[in-house]
Amino acid sequence: MRLPLQGILVVDLTRAVAGPFCTMNLGDLGARVIKIEEPKTGDETRHWGPPFVQSESTYWLGINRNKESVTLDLKSPEGHAALLRILAKADVLIENFRPGVAERLGLSPEALHRPDLISVSISGFGQNGPGRHLAGYDMMIQAMSGLMTVSAYPGGPPVKCGFPIADVLTSLYAGQAIAAALYARTQDGLGRRIELALLDGLLAAMCSVTSSWLLARKEPAPMGAMQANIAPYQIFQCSDGMMVVGALNQRLWEGLCRALNRTDWLTDPRYADNKLRVQNRDTLAPLVEAELVRETRAHWMQVLEKEQVPCGPVWSIGEVLESPLVRERGSVIAPEHPQLGRLEIYANPTRIADTELAQAPPPLLGEHTEAVLREFA
Repeated sequence: MRLPLQGILVVDLTRAVAGPFCTMNLGDLGARVIKIEEPKTGDETRHWGPPFVQSESTYWLGINRNKESVTLDLKSPEGHAALLRILAKADVLIENFRPGVAERLGLSPEALHRPDLISVSISGFGQNGPGRHLAGYDMMIQAMSGLMTVSAYPGGPPVKCGFPIADVLTSLYAGQAIAAALYARTQDGLGRRIELALLDGLLAAMCSVTSSWLLARKEPAPMGAMQANIAPYQIFQCSDGMMVVGALNQRLWEGLCRALNRTDWLTDPRYADNKLRVQNRDTLAPLVEAELVRETRAHWMQVLEKEQVPCGPVWSIGEVLESPLVRERGSVIAPEHPQLGRLEIYANPTRIADTELAQAPPPLLGEHTEAVLREFA
């Protein structure tokens, strides 16, 4: 079946993570993505490593499939003119320059005389306001959003998320907005100007945390591997490793008590409902762990699943990627790279009936320059 975005041309003027992750997802869904890169150096993620596969960064390879790489010097008249020729036929322009740069390059829909163009800008703190001059990289956003403080263990230092979560979440918002704008254009023929800030994206995704302050003026406490509003719902130690166990409602709490053979907890007034269990977490959590540590994770997975209590082992990246949960769903694809051969990369999680998403390998720097410039001459 036809891919949903087949026939859509996206010009990608982004680098690093948020923009490239967004355009990769658009390419997975069938859009043609022409990625404009600086000559010689290219996107900075090409150099983020180790690890590398030969000379290619695994970071770059993981977020840039289904794209054509064209190298242009946008400061030169020839490079700028070539970009304008490509943009004359584009449906979507996405950039993550510092605020004001796209306008200086004459890339606004008004300057391009393209009222039907969907123009997307991603920055750290927005195109307007006091943070527009600041560089917006993911770790700074994580620090300034409060995520690092609520992710820390009580009494411990701030903790960074293990992947660029602000970039990734904001890119997903961008993709959603682009899809909505493409649909709206079918109704009225007009493009849209879309603007996203990484700080906005992360704070919006942190709604369960931000609402604590906005609605109750309560500063969320550092929770580490616990969930602030539910108990028990955290990491526990078993005899051979750690696992997550959660009783997210009263039925699951009762199932947990049965699974652990501690039905006496059901009549303990300290744990009568979730509100009380959260208030008495400090006494409840050690009791739960004292039971779990007696047996292996495999034992408890079997026992808890019989009671339908949510649970799962704490795995390494290698363990999950080699697990049947990933492999038997076909979630790892292996496109053939022109220099590196067969590359295993994680697939787009979207499943569309009777449709196979695009699976072109990440491009070499400037691999498509000659062909694309000839096409748009």
